[in-house]
Amino acid sequence: MSSASRRRRRPFVVAAAALSMAVTTALGTTAHSAPQRAVTATLVSDITYQIMDHEDWGPNERCTRTDHSRDGLSEAEAPRSFAFSRTCGGEIRVEIDYKARLSHDRSIVIPEGHVKFFEGSSVVTNDEDGGLDFGFTGEPQTIIPGGESRTRSFYVQNSAEGEPDDHALVTVTWTNVKNYQLHRIGH
Repeated sequence: MSSASRRRRRPFVVAAAALSMAVTTALGTTAHSAPQRAVTATLVSDITYQIMDHEDWGPNERCTRTDHSRDGLSEAEAPRSFAFSRTCGGEIRVEIDYKARLSHDRSIVIPEGHVKFFEGSSVVTNDEDGGLDFGFTGEPQTIIPGGESRTRSFYVQNSAEGEPDDHALVTVTWTNVKNYQLHRIGH
């Protein structure tokens, strides 16, 4: 074999060896790759409170309050708890709490929650005078498919002390935003 033909063969041998190493590395990496990323979505919660603090003397106090949150959910995690609270008139506090989880079909499920109405001598009172539970036995869970929103409204009042004029309407809009959509819309 001439030296010219050996030189022409040499790059081919080197290229074949490099290709063989690349295939081995790729196969080895595939066999030992990291676990797949868990499915994720983002739960956006927009909450509006319309609270009325009825007064026996002077004008009633009407308060509109809002809350907003954006939280990532993973299919691999247990249901997460969320809690929000707003006040009005120096003596009323309204709380909402709920759990959310991501299902295997990428829907977000709100399996349960509570809305509580407190009224006392200040907003830090522990005197719970009304409330309701949602998503428990007998009432459907809220399911939000990917890319969609669901709105629920909850009316609570001071029923423990016979003062139904003290009340709140809590409206929640839950949106299931797929994470890749957040980047596309600039959030």
